[in-house]
Amino acid sequence: HHLTGETVMVALSSVNLLSLASLARQKHPACQIVLAADRDLSGDGQKKAAAAADACEGVVALPPVFGDWNDAFTQYGGEATRKAIYDAIRPPAESPFDTMSEAEFSAMSTSEKAMRIYEHYGEALAVDANGQLLSRYENGVWKVLPPQDFARDVAGLFQRLRAPFSSGKVASVVDTLKLIIPQQEAPSRRLIGFRNGVLDTQNGTFHPHSPSHWMRTLCDVDFTPPVDGETLETHAPAFWRWLDRAAGGRAEKRDVILAALFMVLANRYDWQLFLEVTGPGGSGKSIMAEIATLLAGEDNATSATIETLESPRERAALTGFSLIRLPDQEKWSGDGAGLKAITGGDAVSVDPKYRDAYSTHIPAVILAVNNNPMRFTDRSGGVSRRRVIIHFPEQIAPQERDPQLKDKITRELAVIVRHLMQKFSDPMLARSLLQSQQNSDEALNIKRDADPTFDFIGYLETLPQTSGMYMGNASIIPRNYRKYLYHAYLAYMEANGYRNVLSLKMFGLGLPVMLKEYGLNYEKRHTKQGIQTNLTLKEESYGDWLPKCDDPATT
Repeated sequence: HHLTGETVMVALSSVNLLSLASLARQKHPACQIVLAADRDLSGDGQKKAAAAADACEGVVALPPVFGDWNDAFTQYGGEATRKAIYDAIRPPAESPFDTMSEAEFSAMSTSEKAMRIYEHYGEALAVDANGQLLSRYENGVWKVLPPQDFARDVAGLFQRLRAPFSSGKVASVVDTLKLIIPQQEAPSRRLIGFRNGVLDTQNGTFHPHSPSHWMRTLCDVDFTPPVDGETLETHAPAFWRWLDRAAGGRAEKRDVILAALFMVLANRYDWQLFLEVTGPGGSGKSIMAEIATLLAGEDNATSATIETLESPRERAALTGFSLIRLPDQEKWSGDGAGLKAITGGDAVSVDPKYRDAYSTHIPAVILAVNNNPMRFTDRSGGVSRRRVIIHFPEQIAPQERDPQLKDKITRELAVIVRHLMQKFSDPMLARSLLQSQQNSDEALNIKRDADPTFDFIGYLETLPQTSGMYMGNASIIPRNYRKYLYHAYLAYMEANGYRNVLSLKMFGLGLPVMLKEYGLNYEKRHTKQGIQTNLTLKEESYGDWLPKCDDPATT
């Protein structure tokens, strides 16, 4: 009453809200009835208000904060709260295309036509920083509009008025519209979107949706505070069984898997990491991908091949997604230039069919799921700095597999989200866990199995000074496997039947990077006999692959 001057009736309890609403309609049959309801985190207040509004043919006005209208008044003051009340009950604006005539529309300039289209969409359009991709705000999220679909929709508006048009006219209006509407901003990395609002991970506060949050993705669950004593073991048993089995019962491995899922949930593409889950068939890898998809939202995830990441033409299919799954890519081998650029936060070229090429960022987490790890030819460290390998070693017996596991985990999703948010209230803890996994013994062993050169580096150890093996070259005859590092590498490759050896130059360039992954520092000095290093062979080299002393090539 203080804010609006209108007649106010107060329901002292939600129990009598329905009867009070009916009574108000009987007393005031011709008046508009507004239910100034509570916005509850559980959604209970909204549901009861909606039921009461149906009973009295009224409208519901929800405060711009979680709580009641008094909370909004306390937080924002009288004037802002008054405006929020009237904004909440204002009927949706009519589309100008419902009232305009063909003559009026045809007489307009291109910019005026673009403005009418903007009004038709409720002024809920924005364009990306490159001025190319249009997005529309719907249900708390800015969704990318496929260019061809939007052009057809605009053509449909022309047809509604029976106004003449051509593809050129439609394109001109759309291009002009992009110059008028707001430019889309990057969403704050501290905000995580849910169906019922956004969570600020810095201070733990929860807010209703707003276009100004610029959210591009939402987690497809409602967020509610954790209940007392809530644990994964007791409140998400299906998820816990999968997690514990995938981690081999190891607490530290469980934490790494949870950190990877949090990275997907929070869409932390800005960590410049990508996830690769490996393991035999039936080890739970596909469930990992399914859970990640649930956390990102079905509409926000897509499957691709690594060739898609490498091709400007095919990258067009990846825009607008927050999770990119790469299933069964172990047979692929390459330098991963596109993968490095996307995960490194670089702008990449996109060349869609029938449109001009442009550059854009693809803000997505990449999750590869393979029986065997991918093979990268990159030796610069660009891939290894970003790659997080998580191995699921145990193959679950067919009789132990639960065909309903995904459905069971889906029903537990709210508990999983709450646990992830609580466990990683400091997101940098999750990032630290993933970075520690990069050079874990498990990850190193997986990379050794996939890359023979990397495996050879595992047979080296460092000395305190540069008094170890010389680098050598392929022209030194006879070969001396214990003196020359490159000779030892050639011997390892030959002993294991590998044909594609690195040249001396490529071996020398990749050596410091690969040693760093093992936690070793490479040092060298120039002498009259060549480059001498601080490296020597480990004892196991002699039994595993190094030629015996009676080998005529060994001196």
